Amino acid sequence: MMKYYYLVFFLLCVSCDNNKLQTKELVKKSKEIKSLIKASRNKSYPDSLRLKYINQAMLNVEKESNDSLKTKFLISIAYSYLNLGDINEFGVISLKNLHLAVRIKDSLKIARVKSDLGYFYQSKFQSDSAFYYYNSAFNIYSLIGDKEKEGKSLLSMATIQSIEKDFVGSEINTFKAISKLKNSGKNKLLFLCYNNLAFIYNQLEKYDESIKYRQLARKFILNLKQDKGLELMALNGIGLSYRKKGDFINSIKYFNKGLKIDGIAQNHPEIFSMLIDNLGYSKFKIGDLKEALELFHQSKNIRDSLNIINGIIESNFHLAEYKLFQKDTIAAIEYVKRSKELANQSNLYIDLFSSYFFLSKIESPEKGVKYLQKYVKLSDSLQQQEREIREKFTRIAYETDEITKENKVIAKKNWWLTIAIIIGCAFFTVIYFYIRQRSKNKELLFSKKQEEANVEIYNLMISEKTKFEEGSIKERNRISEELHDGIVNKLFAIRLRLLLLNEGKTKKDIDGREKHLEELQNIEEEIRTVSHELKVELFNVDNSFEKMVKDLVIKRSNLSNFEWNLSFNIHRKWESVANKIKIHCYRTIQEALQNIHKYAQATEVEIRFTEDEQLLLVEIIDNGIGFNPKNKSNGIGLKNIESRISKLNGSIEILSSIGEGTKIIMNIPL
Repeated sequence: MMKYYYLVFFLLCVSCDNNKLQTKELVKKSKEIKSLIKASRNKSYPDSLRLKYINQAMLNVEKESNDSLKTKFLISIAYSYLNLGDINEFGVISLKNLHLAVRIKDSLKIARVKSDLGYFYQSKFQSDSAFYYYNSAFNIYSLIGDKEKEGKSLLSMATIQSIEKDFVGSEINTFKAISKLKNSGKNKLLFLCYNNLAFIYNQLEKYDESIKYRQLARKFILNLKQDKGLELMALNGIGLSYRKKGDFINSIKYFNKGLKIDGIAQNHPEIFSMLIDNLGYSKFKIGDLKEALELFHQSKNIRDSLNIINGIIESNFHLAEYKLFQKDTIAAIEYVKRSKELANQSNLYIDLFSSYFFLSKIESPEKGVKYLQKYVKLSDSLQQQEREIREKFTRIAYETDEITKENKVIAKKNWWLTIAIIIGCAFFTVIYFYIRQRSKNKELLFSKKQEEANVEIYNLMISEKTKFEEGSIKERNRISEELHDGIVNKLFAIRLRLLLLNEGKTKKDIDGREKHLEELQNIEEEIRTVSHELKVELFNVDNSFEKMVKDLVIKRSNLSNFEWNLSFNIHRKWESVANKIKIHCYRTIQEALQNIHKYAQATEVEIRFTEDEQLLLVEIIDNGIGFNPKNKSNGIGLKNIESRISKLNGSIEILSSIGEGTKIIMNIPL
């Protein structure tokens, strides 16, 4: 019996020792595999050495008997192959790992591997397979309750849908992703969500909405200084939306913003080439042909060197359009044909579609018809393919019981909450619009009264000015008549009496009286001259506006000590110009002169009024210190000027730079 106990005890000891040995061996192997994986991701090593390390890690994992540990290592190894650019090996290992994860029923690893497979098929442009795996991963993460992973899966699905033009489905999934991620602190993922919404609205030609969501997206990456690629993506997207709106000035502004980011050419050559190509196209659209051509060629050279196929196609399209504008149809056709060949070789059917359409317009009628037929045929095929893919997406999304159950539960729980929110929102919306409308009505009433007051003030000014001038003319006439009819006649009578007294006197007396007579005659002529001058009318109603402006300029020049030049090249009479226009012109000049006095330090000021068909052109030019319009604060003076010209349905342009003075140009419809 004792022998039996000794035997059992011996076996237990041997077993414990074996377990300890196995654990030590397992830890040793794990450390070795981890070390190899870490080395394979060291970018300072050459790719050949990194590949050697990861291949060795794979051989070691293959020998591993612990399936749970094996799946964990296979996920890391697959990712290392992806880092080395071997997407195919990434997919092969992920498929193998999925079977292993399913066998051991590890939900987290199944979801992770399915996400990896979604990425693999997305990279291979197999949208339906990619969507299936992302959706499967999403369902598992939903059951587990991992909101961050749910949001990431929804975003991946939405991205695929937007590429395949299922914009409604993509929009829905993007908003779902945002709701899952909003409190996660994952700013990069939230950026990608809003960026996808911007892409959708851009494709739907809702450009203002697209720009709004791009700007929202940018807020989430303000602190991600290490990755400027996302900021560049957003700036390029905003520029494209402005370009498609036809606002080429703003599009150029945003493309230039992107190009000013440090290190873009070295760190992000693909985006750099895209930005300069887009900048060149906007320059081309505003007529800056020389710079546009340089930018097109610069972008194409970069894309050629990096073999960016879709970028090369885009560059060829832009160069073709440029050559067509230059009436070089042969060169244009050659560029489009290159794009067609590249698109056909790379299965880029959208670009092939664009090539056919372009060639149908510029080729000879006979060839053009053939290309148009190809265009129509491909269009039908693409539409059919898009419909089929959208149907697949719908089928995949709703084919599992888990999704249906989840929707029912959510619908039941949130039914009354939704009703309450809708009623509450409706109530507050009504109140908001009611208050807003009242405020608008008050504002409009105030604006109307202000306009009426301005017109009345101006009319009073004109009336007072006219009355003053009329009184002045009457008083001058009265003085003139007094001088002519009274004093001159009296002097004439005195002169006659002196002539009579001149007879019979001494020579000395005669000479003295002649001298006095000559002086009296001179006085008479001088009084006549003054009398006639007083009768000249210096002001009339028609030139009263011009005189008011002139008086204003004189007063301001005396105050600010500057030389001035005022010119009126107006064909019509000022009486025929609406008082509203004259009021706002006067006030605008007044405000501009005030700014010159306060800030410009100008020594010369020129104001020009010019009539061009049905437009009144007003220019105010000074040689002051100038300023940078881009950095200017929106002061009250400039706002008032812009507001007044806006009320006249006119336009205003302010040209200035440091040390070069300022020029304000206003175009006002008459």
